Amino acid sequence: MIANATSLKIEEQPRVLIFSNLLNLPHIERTYWRGMTIYGLEDQATQIYLVLKGRVKISRTSSAGQQKIISIRYRDDIFGELALAGGGIEERRSDEAVALDTTRVAVLRVADFLQAARRDPGMMQTAMQYLTGRLAETHRQIESLVFDNNHRRLARALLDLSNDAERADESSVRLTHEELAELIGSTREVVTGMMIEFRQQGLIDYKRGDIRPNLPLLAQFLRENPMNGAE
Repeated sequence: MIANATSLKIEEQPRVLIFSNLLNLPHIERTYWRGMTIYGLEDQATQIYLVLKGRVKISRTSSAGQQKIISIRYRDDIFGELALAGGGIEERRSDEAVALDTTRVAVLRVADFLQAARRDPGMMQTAMQYLTGRLAETHRQIESLVFDNNHRRLARALLDLSNDAERADESSVRLTHEELAELIGSTREVVTGMMIEFRQQGLIDYKRGDIRPNLPLLAQFLRENPMNGAE
């Protein structure tokens, strides 16, 4: 998905509103170092989180141990939001959140959010807008996994990650080839080969995990290489 300026502005409003509203609720702040688990599989889903600084990867693991990164959350993003679906009562996590940098988060109880939402219906409406936006992103990711080949999945991921990084005032996409492979459902070896191709074609510039996508050329690549089915 290549977002235009108008759609970005529309999506940004719920994000900013819910973030500022949630920080007005009772919360605590915690710091995690790179690689530390913020919450894990089967943890009770009684809290939601806001990224104050750093980045968080949200992932799922198959029964065979294969990991898939669902998304990367940047500053001002919310994560753990699926806890709202079950009301936070004896529900268990089906995903895992891990810090990608030195990351500071605000931790809020679902019960406090629901209590505030009952007093302020506008807060619930804004939260629903944010959650449906996340759901739309998930649907686009599923569509890409089903219909796109590896090259298109990587190009789409780099575009989306670049937009998210720019919103958080970061100048580049900082992910390893292994992390990119987990994000697009491929292998590190395949991603390494594609990254070499993309660099040779001028679609990206990168060095030691610091990736600087050429957004106009990546967008052109997607236009000129339509969906052909997964590789």
